[in-house]
Amino acid sequence: MPTYLDRYLAGEHEQVWADLVTLGPAVRDEPVSTDARAVAHETMRRARHNIETLIPRLREIGYQFGYAWLQPGEEQHACGQPPVFDLPTPDCEAHLAELERLAGPVPLSLHAFYEQIGVVNFVGAALGHWNLEGPIGDPMYVYPTGVAIEEHEDWAGSRTLHSRHGSLDGYPPFCWPIAPDALHKYNISGGMWYHVALPCAAADAPLEAEWHHTTFVNYLRICFRWGGFPGWERVESRPDSDLAFLTEGLLPI
Repeated sequence: MPTYLDRYLAGEHEQVWADLVTLGPAVRDEPVSTDARAVAHETMRRARHNIETLIPRLREIGYQFGYAWLQPGEEQHACGQPPVFDLPTPDCEAHLAELERLAGPVPLSLHAFYEQIGVVNFVGAALGHWNLEGPIGDPMYVYPTGVAIEEHEDWAGSRTLHSRHGSLDGYPPFCWPIAPDALHKYNISGGMWYHVALPCAAADAPLEAEWHHTTFVNYLRICFRWGGFPGWERVESRPDSDLAFLTEGLLPI
């Protein structure tokens, strides 16, 4: 009988992830656990390949990564933003272990992303004919693990203060920040950051507050489908030749 990894490598990418998610927390039990983690790592290996492919292609056609578009007086917004792409830092494993100790299980998908990839930030200035002015493009972006550690400290402190004044019934779970919303990416007041609620012992988790209402893995699929800019889905006039160039040969995940 083929394993989940066998099926994934044979092309059943979305179905395998759907089946793993259906297992819920049981995905962490053997004989499934090792197989499921292998699928997660293969998925993020492919995602890393796609990211490393897209970056030079975007630069080749004139996309300007970074924050040069900020207006005078807004430069502070660029401080502390993650780089375009960076591999896991030496403290990544320690951060993941600390988050699981503090907040409970982390989905296999997120764990594998941070082990294989690290961070990504496609924020920048789009070409005029792309019709992706500012936040419309909602570029692919995933915070480093350190942001989640800092946010958990704030959440835990607020929870402790709340407990002194009453019951914790209904108190919201810890929300792992994944990315700023489309507006905040461009220094515009917006809503809640895209996040994953912990604890989550499943293979994958909903990416909450993100407008596709989908899972983290499928969010990455959507990003790659649109060359790193999911916002193109909402634009009627798209540069088909640029999109074809950007997405040619990207690996399915």
